[in-house]
Amino acid sequence: MKTMRIILIVLGSLLIADTIFAATRCNMNLGVIMPAILGLPLLLIGIFLPHMAQGFLAVVKWAVFACYGIGIIIFIVCGILMASAISDKEHTEADALIVLGAALHGDRVTWVLSNRLDAAIEYLNLHPETVVVVSGGQGSGETRPEGDAMADYLVEHGISSERIMVENRSTNTKENFLLSMELIEQRLGADATIAYVTTDFHVYRAGRIAKALGIDAKGIAADDVWYIRINNFMRESVGICVYALRGDI
Repeated sequence: MKTMRIILIVLGSLLIADTIFAATRCNMNLGVIMPAILGLPLLLIGIFLPHMAQGFLAVVKWAVFACYGIGIIIFIVCGILMASAISDKEHTEADALIVLGAALHGDRVTWVLSNRLDAAIEYLNLHPETVVVVSGGQGSGETRPEGDAMADYLVEHGISSERIMVENRSTNTKENFLLSMELIEQRLGADATIAYVTTDFHVYRAGRIAKALGIDAKGIAADDVWYIRINNFMRESVGICVYALRGDI
């Protein structure tokens, strides 16, 4: 029992510490607080484990462990789905590339967004005939639309402005695709082949959203920011479950 107590206390404390660390570097969201939500019960069970050997507290303990077991299965399934959706950028052919937006710091692209744009630049350099749509409107705390900042970033990194189309009205992934496709169809017609770039954990859900809209698009993964990878993975797993239960993907 002593070893189990130590494991539970250490694991619970680490998860809570992850939330504290992430909260100092990211905007507060479900991914930031989820480790603490998962860690606090483990910490409490670890502290009170000697008193949970029988009776009602024993039932509570095993019920909590059962929930964690279900959660682990969900995380494994979601992880497999996320990994399976990623395409090989070198062998993905597309007439048009959509880069899904992410938050700005004022008017500057964040690390997450610069990773997406860098992945797009790599793809565009490998496929010089492909045009690109940078997609994202202006959110809270942003001083300009994401699409405008993304276009400037691409130009600064050597992509010709003639290859860039700017979509700067969307507020979510569904609108990213719908409004971007309007621009693509105006320029290339309805038969254009499509690929999209987003952060690796988001490729699966974004692709399912595109499919639900009747858009056949291949996903290209950008690297996540290492210190919030676990937070984003947890949040995205919840997002996949919620969208699936609502019938949106």
